[in-house]
Amino acid sequence: MANLREVRTRITSVKSTRQITGAMKMVSASKLRKAQNAIESLRYYADHLKDILNDINKTISLSQNHDLSAHKEGKKALLMICSSNKGLCGPFNTHILKKSTTYINWLIDQGFEVSLYIIGKKANDFFKNREYEIIHFDHEVNDKVSFENAINVSEHLKKLFLEDDFARIDAVYNRFKNVVVQEPVSEKILPVDIFKEENISEANTNIDDEQHFKHILEPSQELIVNDIIPKVIDVEIYRILLDSYASEQGARMTAMHQATENASELIKELTLTYNKVRQASITRELVEIVSGAEALK
Repeated sequence: MANLREVRTRITSVKSTRQITGAMKMVSASKLRKAQNAIESLRYYADHLKDILNDINKTISLSQNHDLSAHKEGKKALLMICSSNKGLCGPFNTHILKKSTTYINWLIDQGFEVSLYIIGKKANDFFKNREYEIIHFDHEVNDKVSFENAINVSEHLKKLFLEDDFARIDAVYNRFKNVVVQEPVSEKILPVDIFKEENISEANTNIDDEQHFKHILEPSQELIVNDIIPKVIDVEIYRILLDSYASEQGARMTAMHQATENASELIKELTLTYNKVRQASITRELVEIVSGAEALK
């Protein structure tokens, strides 16, 4: 059995750890509250922006007329992976790395030559020693997710799509659902998919034309669509970064909450052990005193 000093030292150490995890939990909770409000508001805007683009395209069918929506015949694919810079966030990074590896293998099975666009140190540490080509690595975007930073990432991806002959650009990230649930997902970013009239579900085919909202556009439909498509990509990248950031904070807050609870339980067990050791020590000393007194008689 450990002596009193060892147990007391360990109790002090665990209390210090609990204080740190409790502080990290509060910091993550504060960041999560802001990120959650931002992502919930942005999703509504992003979905309706796509709806507007699709509604306009029903009448003019410009999905193949814009460079960012044109489907290419090449076999080069770029995968953007969003991870965190730091650990202590539960299975957040593990899920991303597992999902990314699975998706890369799927792209390879489809005949694509895969390159990586990595955001976050954890994904870079995992893939830098593997055979995949890393086109770009950025760890500063995670520190402060803003629309300006998202535009910089979006512009870089557009340039790579247009100039480096990538046939498609996809993203793997954690989609925020709630504090305890973050779902690793993959989705295509480029080329932009725009629904055509023939792709409308049969449930909507019986709707009269008069019930469809008719947009009045100035200066022209073509110019507006060509202006909306790049904005859709900008908003999508911002949404992905916000989703990943909110998921990271949610995962870290949950992990730190569990760590704090475990530390509290461990302190209780160590305190019980400390009392047992202390009682045994007192009992032993009493026995020695009584034995010494009996020997003197």
